[in-house]
Formats: sequence, C-alpha cells, structure tokens
Amino acid sequence: MRYYKGYIALSDACDVPVLLHIRNARAICLDQLCELLALDGIAPPSRSFRWRITRLETAGLIARADAHRHFGKPVYGITPAGLISLESRGHYLTSLPSTTDQILHASQIPHALELVNIRIALAKGGILRSWKCDLEITSRNLMLEGLVAKDYDAIAEIDVDGTSRNFAIEYERNPKASARYRAIREVLDKDETTDTVLYLTANDDILYLLAVEMRSSRKRIGFALSASFRRSLLETRTLLNTAASEIVPFRYLFATSGF
Repeated sequence: MRYYKGYIALSDACDVPVLLHIRNARAICLDQLCELLALDGIAPPSRSFRWRITRLETAGLIARADAHRHFGKPVYGITPAGLISLESRGHYLTSLPSTTDQILHASQIPHALELVNIRIALAKGGILRSWKCDLEITSRNLMLEGLVAKDYDAIAEIDVDGTSRNFAIEYERNPKASARYRAIREVLDKDETTDTVLYLTANDDILYLLAVEMRSSRKRIGFALSASFRRSLLETRTLLNTAASEIVPFRYLFATSGF
C-alpha cells in the first residue's frame, strides 16, 4: 500500500496515549509525560520513548512551546494536526476542536505544568482513582442542559481511608481583581457538580487573598500551598473558609458534612 508524502501511521497502543496526555495537559515536559505513561502501565525504554516523541514532532502532531527555554527543558503541546489525528479516532473535545485558533498561550504554561505535577503526586501517593482535566470538564459542561457547573481546573476522585471522594481543584498562580473573585463566588455557589473545592496556590500571599475573597462562599473550600499539597496530600495543612478559619489536615474536608 502506498501512502502520501508526510503520512504517519499511528499506533493506538503507543502513539495515541501520548497524544491524549499532551492534549489534555495542554503543556507538558518529557519527564512528566513519561511518568504519566508509566502510571498507565506504559513504560517504554528511554530511547524508544524519545524516538516516538521526535517522530510525532517531525510529523507536526506536537510542537515545542516557544517559551520552553525559560523552563530549562522542552515543553510540548498538541497542534491542530494532532487534534485532527485524535478526532479521526473518536477522541473529540468540544472544548478544544481542531479548528481552535490558539491552543495555549505562553503565559498559561506554568499553570498547566503545575496541574500535571499535582496529578502525578496524587497518583504516586496511591490515592488517585480518576482525574478529569479542565478540557474534559468544560466539554462535559458544554453538553449539560439545566445544570449549573463551573469549569474547574480539574476534578479528582481519590481514596480517603477506603472511601471514594470527589473534589474540584483550582490552581491559582496569579491574583485576580476583587470583581473577578466576586463573579467566581457566584458561580461556585450555584455549581451543582461538587461540594468540595481545594484551592492550591503558588505562595502564601495568594493563599490568604483567596481565603479573604472566598470566605463568604457557601461551598466547602480549602486553601493550601500547591508545593505542600504535592508533598503531604491528605495530611496537608489546609485553611478552611469557615468563620473560625481553622487550619486542618486536608482529609478533614471529607470528614465533615458541613460548616
């Protein structure tokens, strides 16, 4: 059989999982990608893995982000051609179709990379049962009728003392204006998809700003440093949006029925 110039035969077992992880992460480093594949039970030899990435990049299905030099290592993202390849295999997202003009802005790369780090920490900690990224959440929300839902950064299902628990994750890297937080509070209070939200932040200043801005929300919310959460997971010291502003282990958010 003859193929047209530039054609690449993709392996559903090896290439497609790579493309899906890159798409869903929006931006990802090679070491992160390798860890996610290993957690999926796909652990290719280092040489084979790098050959596969080079092959996908040469074919134009993935591309290095222009800003990757600031991170000291290559950062990859999906391309429109990569999205078309996934769509042809039934992996379509209404939140990111192949006709999208801009898939990821350079300023969003650190945010995307940290969310991958959070996912890996939960998985390596042995408590992650499932993970939905923001693209999957937004696609689902676009299809819902009559249900108020927020486009969270992620929704994780974890094991807490043998019981499955769901919570939404929001990673806050930069502060927003008060008016923006007021609008977010309104959406959170109306959201019907989850009762518990964990806000992870890049530093203490943003953490306490969020605690002030979100304290009046009716949603059960915890605030913690992202780096601390990746280290301690269920035992992370977490500030609650209660009247007393308690600081408790993260697992406490699932042990209480209300505030």
